[in-house]
Amino acid sequence: MADRNYEQELAALQKDLGALKADVARLVAAFGDDVEARGAELKEQARRRLAEARQRSRQALDQVEEAVEDNPLTALAIAVGLGFLVGALLGRR
Repeated sequence: MADRNYEQELAALQKDLGALKADVARLVAAFGDDVEARGAELKEQARRRLAEARQRSRQALDQVEEAVEDNPLTALAIAVGLGFLVGALLGRR
């Protein structure tokens, strides 16, 4: 009779372990899907931000080119001044 109780308990324990194993497998699969979805979302956000940064830098470059075309002498004076300043800073070393 005691052997029968142990057998029943062992069978119940094996059944519970099987259910636990299946639950853990489902949990791991769900976690993997969440991580994959989040990774795809972050990748898309990075692409959008890169595209925005490229667009802003193109706009800034266009503005600089326009300012140089509108005021070539001022742009030349600024370039000479910056060149002199960089040369003076580098010459001190």
